[in-house]
Amino acid sequence: MTPNNEKKKLTWKSLLPILLVFVLMGGYGYYDLVLKPKITGSTLIDNPTAQAINVTIDDKSYTVPANSYEKISITKGIHHITCKEHNIHNQEFNIEDIEYGVINPTKSKYVIYNIVYTEKDLSDQFKPYQIEGREIYSLLGEPEVTSTLFIPDLTMGKGNIDDKEPAFKDYNRISQDYAFQSKIFRLKDFFEFYDKENNK
Repeated sequence: MTPNNEKKKLTWKSLLPILLVFVLMGGYGYYDLVLKPKITGSTLIDNPTAQAINVTIDDKSYTVPANSYEKISITKGIHHITCKEHNIHNQEFNIEDIEYGVINPTKSKYVIYNIVYTEKDLSDQFKPYQIEGREIYSLLGEPEVTSTLFIPDLTMGKGNIDDKEPAFKDYNRISQDYAFQSKIFRLKDFFEFYDKENNK
């Protein structure tokens, strides 16, 4: 091997990490400038109870009225929450993948449900599940009931409790029979929505 070939080989190897850094920076820049502004998600401290609550997150205080929510900004990572009305004292919670969702200081129950949109009769494909003592039918698996401190909105801004579920969602009739929208509901709101949809 000639000295010139050796020099070219070393140069290419040394450039590879630099090129990788530029690709990663470009990808992050595209997300930050193009994709992120299109995401309209929200982070909500929710209070579905009949009494106002006082909540402190990382030394910042919020008062959330009864049957209401407070929209806040929060970053990914470890946080600490206090809500004396519900016996939470400096409790740690982690926002891992996405900062949008419901912060649940009242330890209330929420349901994550996949709303199906279709023009076809798929009723024979829905299966029954027991949700809080009620029989609920679902096409896409068992609805999730949760009372965790943080419930992420994995739809990136289309399925939180402050998002109204769309009346109809387009779907590709050639390749599939339906479309769906995942949605977080307060437990009471979920049953009201389910009953209304099934009495149409």
